[in-house]
Amino acid sequence: MNFEGKVALVTGASRRIGAAVAAALGERGAAVVVNYFSGKGRAEGIVGQIEAAGGRAIAHGADVRDRGAVREMVARAAETFGGLDILINNARQIHPRKPFLETDWEEDMCAQMDVHLGGAFHCCQEAIPHMLKRGGGAILNMLSTAYRTANADLHAYGPAKAALRNFTMNLAIEQGPLGIRVNSVSPGHTVTKEFPSRRPQTVLDALHQSAALRRIAAPEEVAEAAVFLCSDAARHITGIDLPVNGGTAIAL
Repeated sequence: MNFEGKVALVTGASRRIGAAVAAALGERGAAVVVNYFSGKGRAEGIVGQIEAAGGRAIAHGADVRDRGAVREMVARAAETFGGLDILINNARQIHPRKPFLETDWEEDMCAQMDVHLGGAFHCCQEAIPHMLKRGGGAILNMLSTAYRTANADLHAYGPAKAALRNFTMNLAIEQGPLGIRVNSVSPGHTVTKEFPSRRPQTVLDALHQSAALRRIAAPEEVAEAAVFLCSDAARHITGIDLPVNGGTAIAL
């Protein structure tokens, strides 16, 4: 999976899965725009990691909810590296866990929709024209296994990711004839030493046991799936959602 000559924009790339995806693309030859919202130092660290591996990268701070900021970011990507071929919509917001009657429409529901669906919407509308100039491209939307299952305390997060899945399918149908593939990846729970889980150990133990592989994923394992779907190895794949959850939810 060689990305020499390709230009990628990864949103929410200063930590966790986004950072792993940006690093994996950069180490395989892509020029990468490492987007961040508040983690400038971490984003610059990912840029340094890519450059140390012989790649090219820049860090760019932008709120994906702000259409003007997104337009500026995409324009900088095209001006700096000559175009845009790959878009990874990974930006996210910490989601509330609360009962439905305590869930607020504006503060909880709309806030999740604005980042997950709205951010992807803005980035896709700004990025697609640049992809068309280069004859096509690949878009990957980062979802979650939360959209596939019922959760008593994820009334805002799950629906936002479900909306992003439908958006992914619709965009795949429309953009396929134009040479742009659109897919999604649904990670299960991931943990790093730098960003440990907020869940208690008893819950983490249960997550381990619920997975067929009996462990929780590292961000790098999710990144490998994302890289595959954006590569020429997946050139005849569009519209799919790929769960990367160690077998926590195996179904038809």
